[in-house]
Amino acid sequence: MSSQEPFPLPKIFDSQTITHELSDSLLGAIQRNPRLEKRLGQMPADEKTIAWSSDSVDDFSHPDLDLDLSTSTPVMSPSDLSETVDFSVDEPVPTTLPIDMGFVPLRQITSVGSGSRDDADYRLVGKLGAGGTAVVFQAHQRAVDREVAVKMLRSELALKPTSRERFLTEARVIGGLDHPNVIALHEVYADQDGSLFYSMKRIDGTSWDKQIGEYTLDQNIETLFRVADAIRYAHSRGLIHRDIKPENVMLGRFGEVLLADWGLAIHHLEQSSNAEASRSIGGTPAYMAPELASAAAGSITFQTDVYLLGAILYQILTGYPPHRGESLLECIVAASNNVIEPSEIEGEMMEIAMKAMATDPKNRFHDVDEFVAAIKNQRKHEQSQRLVRRAVRRVEGMDNSDHNGDVYRDFGIADALLAEAIEEWPENEKAHVTRKRLQLKLAAIATERGDYDLAANLYEAAGEGESDEAEMVQFHRMRRDASQQQVSRYSVLFTQSPDPGLLVQMKSAKIVEANLAFAEMFGYSGDEVVGQRISDLNLWVSTECQKKLVEAVKRDGSVDDFGAELLHTDGHHIDVLINARIVEVLGETMLLSTMRDISLRKKAERELKASQSRLRDLQRMAGLATWSYDVESQKVKWNNEAFLLAGRSLDEGTPTREELFEMVHPDDRARLQEALELAIQTGAAYELSVRQRGGDGEYVWVRVRGQPILNESGKAVEVFGVFMERPQRSKPRDT
Repeated sequence: MSSQEPFPLPKIFDSQTITHELSDSLLGAIQRNPRLEKRLGQMPADEKTIAWSSDSVDDFSHPDLDLDLSTSTPVMSPSDLSETVDFSVDEPVPTTLPIDMGFVPLRQITSVGSGSRDDADYRLVGKLGAGGTAVVFQAHQRAVDREVAVKMLRSELALKPTSRERFLTEARVIGGLDHPNVIALHEVYADQDGSLFYSMKRIDGTSWDKQIGEYTLDQNIETLFRVADAIRYAHSRGLIHRDIKPENVMLGRFGEVLLADWGLAIHHLEQSSNAEASRSIGGTPAYMAPELASAAAGSITFQTDVYLLGAILYQILTGYPPHRGESLLECIVAASNNVIEPSEIEGEMMEIAMKAMATDPKNRFHDVDEFVAAIKNQRKHEQSQRLVRRAVRRVEGMDNSDHNGDVYRDFGIADALLAEAIEEWPENEKAHVTRKRLQLKLAAIATERGDYDLAANLYEAAGEGESDEAEMVQFHRMRRDASQQQVSRYSVLFTQSPDPGLLVQMKSAKIVEANLAFAEMFGYSGDEVVGQRISDLNLWVSTECQKKLVEAVKRDGSVDDFGAELLHTDGHHIDVLINARIVEVLGETMLLSTMRDISLRKKAERELKASQSRLRDLQRMAGLATWSYDVESQKVKWNNEAFLLAGRSLDEGTPTREELFEMVHPDDRARLQEALELAIQTGAAYELSVRQRGGDGEYVWVRVRGQPILNESGKAVEVFGVFMERPQRSKPRDT
């Protein structure tokens, strides 16, 4: 046979080429072969593909099966294949090559280490992987100068007609599928020894089974959708894949998702009493549908692939495939009985996986479209449920104690989240119930705050417009309207007052009225502040001072001349005295407050204190003995020079008022006390000489001068002065 003679390629299996009986099954084939059953009982469970052909009892394949079931002769393993297969094109073409139906062109193939040839069509450069029936190599295709993947039928199967037929059928299946999620086949060919190959697109990436544990749930679901697209397309062409699993899905570096390994694919057969099955059955036990392991092969339908998609979804959710066993045989038995590994994972997505993996195909999703639609609906449901949880967390623990308006903001955000949740999934009963509950809660808070219009709208939105609570809100609205009329009559006088004033509703802390003097003092225009809360105006320099005022008003019902610092809209401070009263206006509790600007007085006081401080500093620098007497507290203060003059230790402390008079000679005490009291009463300064007892017990004449300090009302609040020792021992004349 010349190098240009073709090898035949069979048509894909159809009812005319099938001779298998319906009663045959994978598990049945194993149980009828004790040697095979024993070997599989010794092998560990894995996620590898197994297959069996009814044409021969020993035609059973698994990547790790090393026993020839017909001869008990060891068979080379895939790891040895690349070293034992000789791809040299110098060998003579055998004369006993199998005759295949169809056309299979010859190609010159060489491998690394066998010598290079200029006329070689493919140069094999390395092994990518191996299975039970074939080995995949990376190769360079000389004609188009590209890297490809080449799949080769294992040498020990190369002369078996059924193996060649399955291999060529797989190539025909892939070649007939033109879809972005199915790996592209370039050509099928044979070498000069009759070995079969086909070349495919080389994917720069990895298989899904190596990434599925690292991907997020969303990434895995999106990948599953792409695989489902490939299966949906295959079903439209009448094909059932039968071996869908993450290992058979290639993930490219640039986002490609490609379903490979179509070696077990068969045409869909209508189920009837005379239906016949495919010659080859099998799959991967860890994912198998029951009918792939124990049912008659003819019962395999499109819903078998639906089961496999559900098995992958199960693995995405749990981290492991649905079937397990201590041995490969136990795993196959588990698949045949549809024993699914237990999991603590619950929820709608798990329910979808379990429905797809129902034992009876009639109880599964009707097709791939229905399976995908269920997942997409669940994702919408999950998004809707997440929005409900976010809404609840937003207002969790909120009540009417929040006076900064955050409760309205947070309830508003929560309501928007719930509206989105309902739009995403209109049948989300929890979203509807939660939204109504929150609306009623906010309506109660609004009622308590006096926001009756908002409360009425919320009761209406919640469908409770005729409830007792809603009717009470209407009653409050009527009273409010009447109150506003009363306030409007009162405000004519209020607004014309020369003192800045506010009328505030105690319940809501909202400003009902602000007169023109208030607006002018703090830089507002017109009714800009009406309707706002006090906290919204940012009036207070010190919130602690604000709290003290509120506490005093609530405790005593009124406060007079409460000193505070408030803020102008431009940021400068204004010193004020506040007078506040709680009043009733048509049943509404109001706070009426007026303010008096004392900024100029405070400025003068600060300047006076600064002047006094400077004076004291100068006196201290001059070595004068200074003293002061606080009228209200009756406390005396001395500087260091005063202690020295009086011969008193600093450790003894400043003398009290009583101690001070005790230090004065009994004959002079009355004169000193009279001068001090006269100064406090009249504000007049004084100067007199008195005898003061020193540290040695001797009396010394000192000259005492005193000057009262008056407040804005002309009342003496402090007496300040100096005293100095007189050189004479006799009483001087007073002035």
